[in-house]
Amino acid sequence: MPMSERLWYYAVDGRQEGPVPESALQQLFQSQRLRPETLVWAETMKDWMCASSVEGLLPPGSHLPPAPPIAMPVAAAFAGYAGFWKRFAACLIDGFVLMVAGFVVGFIFGMVYGAATGSVEGAEAIGNLIGVVMGWLYSALLESSPRQATLGKMALGIKVTDVDGNPISFAKATGRHFGKILSVLTLFVGFIMVGITERKQGLHDMMAGCLVVNA
Repeated sequence: MPMSERLWYYAVDGRQEGPVPESALQQLFQSQRLRPETLVWAETMKDWMCASSVEGLLPPGSHLPPAPPIAMPVAAAFAGYAGFWKRFAACLIDGFVLMVAGFVVGFIFGMVYGAATGSVEGAEAIGNLIGVVMGWLYSALLESSPRQATLGKMALGIKVTDVDGNPISFAKATGRHFGKILSVLTLFVGFIMVGITERKQGLHDMMAGCLVVNA
């Protein structure tokens, strides 16, 4: 695919499909699998448009009889990728939530553990393990939920999707969460990538095949 070739999304039965290169999209119109009335969108466009309204998009011979009007797909609500600072603010909120939850759970655990064993030996290691599990379940369960977002992301109006804009599974959310370890090991370059990559993806997003978008 030429470096300058745009990537396009298109709507079929109210669902977002894509992205596909412009040449592949034109082949879909040429083969009559898509119609001139099909809604299309690329990152250079403000809103979804009928393909017939995009100059130079339809190949010759694609002028077919008009189809019945179709409803605007849900994908038309796509509001762009979430930027670095918005995601950073969401991370701060999530960190505060986990800190408070960790304090409460740690306090209760410490009391129960001390009463049961008469000692605090080993409590710190177990507490650290509980903290790791809490962080994992907090991220993975909420990001794979219908809201597709942790509390911090909900507060900032962003959510996690796969690269096609669909909700992610618990397994994918788990992979994304633990992928952050590599983003840390790269001296946080994996996080900084959010501010410089085309689709605002960090290293952990790329590894898990995820996007963070405005809700």
